[in-house]
Amino acid sequence: MTAATVRKDRKRYEQVADWLIDGIRSERHAVGETLPGEIELATHFSVSRHTVREALRRVEELGLIGRHPGVGTVVLARYPTQTHVQLVRSPAELLQYPAGSRLVPLSAEPIRVGRRLSQTLGCPSGSDWQRVSCIRRLKGSRLPISWVDVYLLPAHTEVAARIGRRAKPVYEMIDQIYGVKAACVDVEIRAGCVPTHMLDTLEVPAGAPSLTVIRRYKTAEGRLFEVSVSEHPAERYTYSLQLKRGWQSGDGGWSSISEQGQ
Repeated sequence: MTAATVRKDRKRYEQVADWLIDGIRSERHAVGETLPGEIELATHFSVSRHTVREALRRVEELGLIGRHPGVGTVVLARYPTQTHVQLVRSPAELLQYPAGSRLVPLSAEPIRVGRRLSQTLGCPSGSDWQRVSCIRRLKGSRLPISWVDVYLLPAHTEVAARIGRRAKPVYEMIDQIYGVKAACVDVEIRAGCVPTHMLDTLEVPAGAPSLTVIRRYKTAEGRLFEVSVSEHPAERYTYSLQLKRGWQSGDGGWSSISEQGQ
């Protein structure tokens, strides 16, 4: 057993995982073969069995191995079934805004969704929603960052009066009041022009380019309960994404380690 391919800048469990991934890809450990046991790996790398278990768990998540009581750890495939990993700890981190920005409500009204809007929201045409139109401002800045339309179910209209009064995201207020939790957030980004009725408020000329960000919040059962549609004048919004080459993919893949919209 050799650990020559292990990079010393890795955490200990990553070093063990590196060795396992390299061995599987190079066919040092063939598909169907049983890997060395936890004690043998722990001894070879001078680490605890806990570290070995964490390394095996990471490699198993990639679909390369399977662990079976009484049998051991068996190689299932040479290449991982997933090559990109993006870690987002909460929906608030999806295209998040800089600290200090806040929503300022402009109007709130019940609406019945037409065919065109239903495609944007991802809900049936003819359904009833509450629309709260806002602008998002940065503290100390005169110009708004964006125009934001927040769509709420009629049963959640109590939240409308709280938007702008608290820094808490709308989906968290819905959870707090009604116990409805966001299990899935679909994010869609479109390029276009600032809609005519927003021009004066956003202080941009007709035809000004815009980046539209649509977030659709759903429960674990797939029920849509909130949608936000943000229109950002192009020069006032930048989305940056930092990628780091990671060991997880075993093939030099990339993983997202931070992202921010501003």
